[in-house]
Amino acid sequence: MSELSGYLLFIPIIFIIVVFHEFGHFIIAKIFKIEVEEFAIGFPPRLFAKKISSTIISLNAIPLGGYVKLPSIETPDKKERFSKTLSIKKIIIFSMGSFFNFLMTFLILVFIFLTPHKIWGGEIYIEKVAPNSPAEISGLIQGDIIKKINNNSIDTIDKLVSNISKNKNSPTKIIIERNKNLSVFGSIVQTERKELKITPRESSIKRKVVQNVQNVNEEVSLELAQKYNSKLKIGDEMTEGKMGVLINIKNPKQIDAQLSFNESIKKSYITMGLLFSGIKYIFIENNELSGESKFTGPVGIAQLTNQSSKQGLQSIAELVALISFSLGIFNLIPFPPLDGGKLFLELITISRNGYPLPSTFTYRLQLIGVSILFGLIIFVTLSDIINIFNG
Repeated sequence: MSELSGYLLFIPIIFIIVVFHEFGHFIIAKIFKIEVEEFAIGFPPRLFAKKISSTIISLNAIPLGGYVKLPSIETPDKKERFSKTLSIKKIIIFSMGSFFNFLMTFLILVFIFLTPHKIWGGEIYIEKVAPNSPAEISGLIQGDIIKKINNNSIDTIDKLVSNISKNKNSPTKIIIERNKNLSVFGSIVQTERKELKITPRESSIKRKVVQNVQNVNEEVSLELAQKYNSKLKIGDEMTEGKMGVLINIKNPKQIDAQLSFNESIKKSYITMGLLFSGIKYIFIENNELSGESKFTGPVGIAQLTNQSSKQGLQSIAELVALISFSLGIFNLIPFPPLDGGKLFLELITISRNGYPLPSTFTYRLQLIGVSILFGLIIFVTLSDIINIFNG
């Protein structure tokens, strides 16, 4: 695929994701027998329009989103008191776009895992050990290589997490290998194999990681519970314990993989959980601002699309899944004119016993929101362009 084609691939990708998002609004509105005046892809000016039944299907010039126009519920007589049933229907309709984005992400993940694909593997080693953690008390140190868990060879982080999580409430034997070397800190690492038995609890793995196949230096923080026994020794069984280690990959290589249907569903479910956990990390736990932008606009996405196109279908599919998920999250932000803003206004209507806010107020609120949103898009786009020229 040529360089230009790689960048232009951004357009059909965004088109498909937006159509899927808006179809979520559209189909549930039809199920509720609510009039849909227009199903629009992109923002005006309009390029093409065709009326099918009672709905106008339109294609617009600015391919940065879309909308479903529902006049009977979005611009009704504001003096009318709405029933709680109608408010619940509106909340479901406004939520369904993001739900379809999450569904799209899930289905793409299932497809990836179900078909032959590549994953990063190698020597799984302990990069860091938390001070005073059970891992440190047990004698685990930085640089230890995890060779086996319950006699199962470990060469990917997926296998590590899977083998620990499936041994719930039963002892887990981990074989650690150490190389005879001096560390940069001057401590002597002994040559030996050690065994550590742990017993993870139900739902004990803290899923705080964002998977990125382009970054082979994956970091996974494994937490096996909330409390631990400070007297833990190598060979002891730990029924409640926080392992306290940071895992990474040494000598990374790509490994062929293909899962069964049931395994694909399970891994897709786990991956969705990791993605949602990543949102918490970005907005709650990671409160340090860096000079590097955490957001990207159309230009940045086009650049990512070009990079993914060079790596093949799997990389493109992963990018589509990630963009779809991100769009779903972004649209739930309680800010007009996003779906989250509409949800927020509807909750206010419910709190006012069915009486919505004055139409003049909500109209001005929408105008301000649109202005800020497009200003943000312009700012992020300029940042992406500057980043490209800065390398």
